[in-house]
Amino acid sequence: MPLVSKILIADDDNEMRESLVALLTQAGYLVIEAENGLEAVQSAKKELPALILLDIHMPKMNGLEACKVIKSDQITKHIPVVMLTVEGSIAEIQEAIGYGARTYLTKPSSKEEILKVVKGVLC
Repeated sequence: MPLVSKILIADDDNEMRESLVALLTQAGYLVIEAENGLEAVQSAKKELPALILLDIHMPKMNGLEACKVIKSDQITKHIPVVMLTVEGSIAEIQEAIGYGARTYLTKPSSKEEILKVVKGVLC
């Protein structure tokens, strides 16, 4: 791998975030963390990751709002966003896709599924 892809994970669930960090770090990615949507937006602008994994339900600013802000900013609009959702509510997913999210993962997903989606979006 010539360049290490930087991935931003935004999830207020510490356990979920830690397991995603461990999985993606082990797979060779550089991982940045955010605990809420506001932090995610700030980190996205500062770090310019290759991919953002955004949980829908977070404090301060939910993932849908964060996605909307990231996708409407000239600096960050090119960054692919993958939404993370527990319920997998069709309305929320459609809203996220409408804001520019590439796809979504339901929580929990298998490690294989997460890596497949990440690799697919980054290729």
